[in-house]
Order: sequence, then structure tokens, then C-alpha cells
Amino acid sequence: MQQYLEVGYALSNRARCTGCFQNIAKNEIRFGHVFVAPGFGYDKKHWYHLTCLKFIPKGDRNQDVPLINIHCLKSEDQKKVHDRLDFVKKNCGKKFAKECKLMEKQDDQCEYIKADKDIFSTFIKHMRHKQQKELGEF
Repeated sequence: MQQYLEVGYALSNRARCTGCFQNIAKNEIRFGHVFVAPGFGYDKKHWYHLTCLKFIPKGDRNQDVPLINIHCLKSEDQKKVHDRLDFVKKNCGKKFAKECKLMEKQDDQCEYIKADKDIFSTFIKHMRHKQQKELGEF
């Protein structure tokens, strides 16, 4: 499967960032990871805000994936893209990936704890209501 990276300005606000799941505003710089699957008749694109880009994807056999359409950006935006790519390449080691996984686990645990508290409080309210009903307070 062929892959390439595409950078450009968002043509509308309908594209959704794969990193944060928010819409990418019109004319904002967006970074795309494109999969070209022969025989399917379309390309699969994963769009990201430039700031949501956390890693540089590698192609088949771990080779670098080409970056296209960067020449269509303004010079200051090209600099932003190159700076972000350099930052991601420096910080994209195993330690960074482990930290991201740890943060995801912590977020999941917080959600579980919040859900458990909600269930527990609902259970307590139900039990109090049941006791009041049995005692004839209603």
C-alpha cells in the first residue's frame, strides 16, 4: 500500500482532526496521512491539526514517507511545518510514546472512577428511597 504525507490549507471546516476529533477550521494548516489502496478507487486520508501531530508515520519496510504540497503554503507557514516536523522527530522516541500511553491509561481510569462514583451515588439514592418507602415516610 502506498502512503504519502500531505500538507495544505483546509478547504472547508468539514475535515475532522484524527488526533483531537475537532473540526479543522477553514484556511488552517492541516497535515494529512494518505493511504493509496489500489483497487478501491479512493484514497484514505487522516487529517491532523499541525499542533495535534504527535508522530511521523513510516511507510512499508520503515522507509520515510514523502511530503507533498508544501510548496503551496506561504513561506512563514512552510517554516511552521518544518519546525513542527523537526520537533516531532526529536520527541518521537519510545519515552514519548510511553508517556502518551500512560496519559491515555490515566484518562481512562479517571473516566472509570467518575462512572463508578455516578453509579454508586445512584445506588445510594435508590437505597435511601427504598428505606424511606418501607418506613412509610412517603
